[in-house]
Amino acid sequence: MDRKPLVCIFENDAKPELLKEVCAGLEEEGVLFGVFAQSEADVKTLAYNAAAQSLLNVGIGITMSGAVMQMKNFSIDKPIFNISGETGRDYRTLGANAARAVKGGVFV
Repeated sequence: MDRKPLVCIFENDAKPELLKEVCAGLEEEGVLFGVFAQSEADVKTLAYNAAAQSLLNVGIGITMSGAVMQMKNFSIDKPIFNISGETGRDYRTLGANAARAVKGGVFV
């Protein structure tokens, strides 16, 4: 994995349309991101590991069952955002909130 300042998105069997919404939320806020396929199936673990790999200390895990946003120094059991089965708009908002965490902005 390239060590660039970006939000890491670790995905495992994510629904393409929902992954696209997460990425769109990050793009709209102007924050770089990278999507990396992983074998881990637990969405909290994916997010925690993504945050640990991100130079920006923010990571997202996404699977078929949902998505989690995590920050590096937070407990794996206490994700910042955790969504499942919601609309594409919710996934876009999760991406935007991850970007705002990087920029020190207010969550929506």
